[in-house]
Amino acid sequence: MTAALSNEYDPSIEALAQACAITFQGNASNNLQQDAFFFLDNWYQEDLGVMAVTSVELPFCLAVSDGVASSNYSQYCSKAVVKAIGWLWDNKKKLTSEGIQHLIDKTKHSSKRHGAAATLAMIVGELNSDRGVKATITHVGDSRVYWLPKGAAQWQCLTRDHNLLNELIDQKAQEQGRYAEFSDYNREGMAGSLYSITECFALTTDDSYTSSEAPESISRRVDVNSGDYLLVCTDGIHDLVPSHEWQPVSADTDLQEWLITLKNQVYDSEGNAYDNGTAILLRFD
Repeated sequence: MTAALSNEYDPSIEALAQACAITFQGNASNNLQQDAFFFLDNWYQEDLGVMAVTSVELPFCLAVSDGVASSNYSQYCSKAVVKAIGWLWDNKKKLTSEGIQHLIDKTKHSSKRHGAAATLAMIVGELNSDRGVKATITHVGDSRVYWLPKGAAQWQCLTRDHNLLNELIDQKAQEQGRYAEFSDYNREGMAGSLYSITECFALTTDDSYTSSEAPESISRRVDVNSGDYLLVCTDGIHDLVPSHEWQPVSADTDLQEWLITLKNQVYDSEGNAYDNGTAILLRFD
């Protein structure tokens, strides 16, 4: 069953969108799956899998978390992030980086997990004041959310990575007395060190007497309409297959097959799937 969106949205109609998720370990050098994700009502951390296409109702939550590979224990942090999202969602609490980090801090980890960290990209869909659908986008680090409005040819990135490169772009713009353009961010083909993450969640260990500081997060809202698409993914996707190389999508597209094709593009890329990859694709009917 489908629903018209925006001002025509009828909350008495249950399903308003279709969603599908895919995750894979890839050829990560540490042989670990450090991605985790939250899909509507549960969290997952799998070496390889593609979800069945699932009907989506309001409200909904979709999120990915990528363990930062500087630690071989970061899979525990990404799992802690999505488990915290699940608890907050089930208990109808506000989904904020502070709330997520607070729950992570409640579980102390062994000292060997010191340095374990993770990113986040999350979409929460709700009814807005115009009886349309409002998507709130929240992210930490370099996991991203993309939006393809109906009729558009190019995906739009809605998130600005928290990394050294983007901080340098902001600094340069400030020195010139201007604001950076969003198109200046998230550049491709730059030196790897400039992609170092500046904001992330972190585990609290047994030998730590203080809680970890909640990372800086950025949130924005977009109104979505029938025929729009959203995609939330980890850097193992967008680093190796930029959005302009993604296959076209339409009302006839099989979401599961589209994500499998994207996974194959990651393996066929020059980077040969050197990282874990997770993506969730959402189509508004």
